[in-house]
Amino acid sequence: MSTYANRWIVGLDLRPAGQGALRFARWLASDGRKGDTSFVGIHVLVEDHLQAALRYHHLDELTQGAREQAQVTVSKANATDIFGELHVVQGHTAEQALEKARVEHGAGGVVVGRQAPRSGHHVFRLGKVARRMLRTLQAPVVVVPPDWEPAHVTAAGPVICATNLCEGVTTAAHFAAGAAAHLSRPLVMVHAVSVPENYGAHYLPEASRKKIASESEANAVRELAAWLEQQGITGAQAVVRPGHVIEQVLDLASETNAALLVTGSRRLSTMERLLLNSVSSDLAASAPCPVAVVPPPPAT
Repeated sequence: MSTYANRWIVGLDLRPAGQGALRFARWLASDGRKGDTSFVGIHVLVEDHLQAALRYHHLDELTQGAREQAQVTVSKANATDIFGELHVVQGHTAEQALEKARVEHGAGGVVVGRQAPRSGHHVFRLGKVARRMLRTLQAPVVVVPPDWEPAHVTAAGPVICATNLCEGVTTAAHFAAGAAAHLSRPLVMVHAVSVPENYGAHYLPEASRKKIASESEANAVRELAAWLEQQGITGAQAVVRPGHVIEQVLDLASETNAALLVTGSRRLSTMERLLLNSVSSDLAASAPCPVAVVPPPPAT
């Protein structure tokens, strides 16, 4: 059973887009239990980029320059004091190097930045590294908007966990409960119920359609309560909202100024992603707050 991580790898993006992830790490360090969370900063020199640069510079020169720039980037986010270690590593891809670093440093999860800011319309929202990490994640990955600030979180901003009441989200639910306890924040478990807007619109009276929707919501309330009891999760606010899961969860996160949004992952293959919607990726790409995507335990 996955619990909230006390040690994190932070992917250091040396561009301005990486500041959100650093500010989130700084906030975790200050908002959680004092001295209970540690961070390791990792910047990856990707092989494709290195091959081009090595025609003009020595590897030691490139590594030293990246290390100095990483220190400057961390300093701009006022996060220097939270990192016990800063490393510049080489890797075939950034996501593979970050996962390797997570294992080597005994970290429970990885924090990375998102390409698109909290608002506005952008075609490319997640960015290549975040998108690939969510496809292959072996541990929780937190995706942070580039313009996220601790000031966006109110004192009562909750940890929200989206659940479809299936076994695959159990790990995410316990991670969310651990995060809420660690950060001393309310825990909200939200279950979105799909209610077709035009159900029976051509032959059922409006009163009948409303009754069907009301019964569906009432059943979902009972099912969510039973699921939480089965998981042993107590003290959570249970919320059932009719409508599309992504729209409802994003609306709730905005309405409550959520500190963190947690969702499970189905680990869809490339082919499955062409046919099925990835709720976790869509939430991570669009949420106004950091999103933790938590994979289920490995299949045995």
